Amino acid sequence: MNRKRRAVMLLLFLLLLHPLGWTMADEGQGDAVAEGLAAEAVAPLEEASESSSVHVNIYAGDTLYKQIQNTYKAARKRSRRRSFKGYCGAYVANQLVVLGINKSYLSANGKNTYDIYRNMDVTTGGYGVTAYSAKKYTLKEALSTITDRNPSARNILVGFQRGTSSSGKKYGHVLFIHGVKNGKIFYSDSCARTIDDVKYKEGEPIVCSMSAFLELYAKYKLDGVVHFEKGESGKKTAETYLSINAETASVSSEKAVAVG
Repeated sequence: MNRKRRAVMLLLFLLLLHPLGWTMADEGQGDAVAEGLAAEAVAPLEEASESSSVHVNIYAGDTLYKQIQNTYKAARKRSRRRSFKGYCGAYVANQLVVLGINKSYLSANGKNTYDIYRNMDVTTGGYGVTAYSAKKYTLKEALSTITDRNPSARNILVGFQRGTSSSGKKYGHVLFIHGVKNGKIFYSDSCARTIDDVKYKEGEPIVCSMSAFLELYAKYKLDGVVHFEKGESGKKTAETYLSINAETASVSSEKAVAVG
């Protein structure tokens, strides 16, 4: 009797499952399908979490974008820092060494970095130096002059006498533009920035229009802009300049850097 009752109960159980289109043989496949759908649903969210903005999706494959990413990692490794925490002088100085523009480490406060290069003709890495002083150029005029000569200009340093934060007002600020491409500026900064309502972390590649760049730094007091060009030659070498201006250019201290 018990055997018959168990058989009937098993039959009823199988009949109930059949209309749902599921059998015990499908159990493994059901789990796999469910996992696949879950992964498919989560994938866009994971991609979005890695990207701080739509700019990443558009420019992530660009060589300049990748250069900024790689340079930031290499600069942190070289400086033995987990983060630059707004120390703009150290971040820019390390970038210039990583990129080969300088062979020796030259760091100063943000407001003094332009002074290191303004009278220099050639860097220790063999790059010609062209300086655009704030006494003669606005930031827009300096960048426009550079890009008028070469719309795809690379390696531009921008020094500010004063920033807008309390430390920026005291130490100034400096940043490095890796390049200009199709009217877009490719750069990163030593602290978080928000441009066109998009938030960027320290060292994260920023790609923006010239107008957006100028608007972000409109309240900063410009010190000057420096354009480094490989293969350009000059009368004074970097070594000669440094020997004359040893007090202005610090080759070893990362403590005297600026928070912009």
